[in-house]
Amino acid sequence: MKIRSRATRPRAWVVGCGGAATLAAAAWAEGTALPSMVEVHGRTVATFVLAIVAGEVARLRMPSGRLTAPLASAAALGLAFLGPVQGEPAFDVDAGFTILVVAVSLAVAAGIHRLRGVDVGLGQGSARLLAVAVAAVLAREWSLGGHTIWDLLADPGVAPSVAALGMVLVSGTALVVEVVLTSGVRAERQRTAWATALRDELGEVAPMTFAVVTSGPLVALMAPSFGLMALPASLFPLAITYVAVARYTRNRLTYRQTIATLAHLTERGGYTPEGHAERVSHLSVLIGRTIGLPERELRDLEYAALLHDLGQISLGEPIPRGATVLAAPVDQRDIAVEGARIVRHAEGLDDVATYIESQATPYRQVREHGHDVPLASRIIKVANAFDDLTGGAWDPARGAAAMERIHLGLGYEYDPQVVEALTGVTSDTTSRWVEESWAPAR
Repeated sequence: MKIRSRATRPRAWVVGCGGAATLAAAAWAEGTALPSMVEVHGRTVATFVLAIVAGEVARLRMPSGRLTAPLASAAALGLAFLGPVQGEPAFDVDAGFTILVVAVSLAVAAGIHRLRGVDVGLGQGSARLLAVAVAAVLAREWSLGGHTIWDLLADPGVAPSVAALGMVLVSGTALVVEVVLTSGVRAERQRTAWATALRDELGEVAPMTFAVVTSGPLVALMAPSFGLMALPASLFPLAITYVAVARYTRNRLTYRQTIATLAHLTERGGYTPEGHAERVSHLSVLIGRTIGLPERELRDLEYAALLHDLGQISLGEPIPRGATVLAAPVDQRDIAVEGARIVRHAEGLDDVATYIESQATPYRQVREHGHDVPLASRIIKVANAFDDLTGGAWDPARGAAAMERIHLGLGYEYDPQVVEALTGVTSDTTSRWVEESWAPAR
């Protein structure tokens, strides 16, 4: 797999386009008597601004750790499609006004995030704004046969199913734009290929995406009968999904903490240095992302890296500094096999056990004899060697010396693809990997 070049900066591009869309929308809306529009639709605008801000503030953390805001997306799309509203003036505005309202809502939410000291998520917010801009333009400005989708929604002579189909298609198009742009931002942050980030994004948020595709149009379809209450009524099923996903994420976190606690047994027993398992795990995940492993394999890789030294508890005498890279090959194999044997007693960790068992296999067995050694095992082998050779304490000199030792075994002991990824990770001194992986040892 080709490792992604860090020369691309999709986040800056997405944020720039989001800013340009906001300025264009402001100019567009100003040309249509903006103050009077706000006065006429004040309650409608305030209701949707509140919903979008609330959806952004209550972002949902997915099992992989990424943050998403499906409630905000659904509310924003509902505003893009909104037409007749029971008890309120019909929301007969141009796309520019709609985009500006969403931009203001996202800006308010960003300010709240800043005050709370949490990640603003400027790239993801800009991607969401651009997606809504696409939906608003297609629904309110683009005409087919002389009629826009908004015209069909407001025309009592047109079957609601026709307008609903058009809104769903536009909503789906907008969400594809959001997913693609968000994947670019995520790829830059995680230093992986855009295609890999897109694959993971689609795999993880597909159920949520389908719900948002229908929730936005549902707001517009219910508004003629339910008025502004159509917004909470339409978003309620999505909010219930929030609860289910949040609970699953908490269970995953608890599971990970349990594995991390088990990994600390070797540290408490004096077999490995403090923080060794966590550092190897974090570095392994960074390498895996750089290479392009999918999220499921990254999760199992993380678990296997945390437990990779568990077999050391069977040793009569600890290895000096717990550095298995300096142990005899037969001892390395025994530690790996014993660790895998222990892990296999736990249900659902068969792949993790396989990764642990194969971590001591030299790369030449793959190159010369065609042995099936999982890529995750080869990653753990390299990450563990790097931590052992640096002694768990980071500085450029130690890092350079460790890389030199690893390169001596390139193609024989270590997979060249994995070493190339490690080089990219460790050479990027502006990244967060040094702080996140090595701060406890410094």
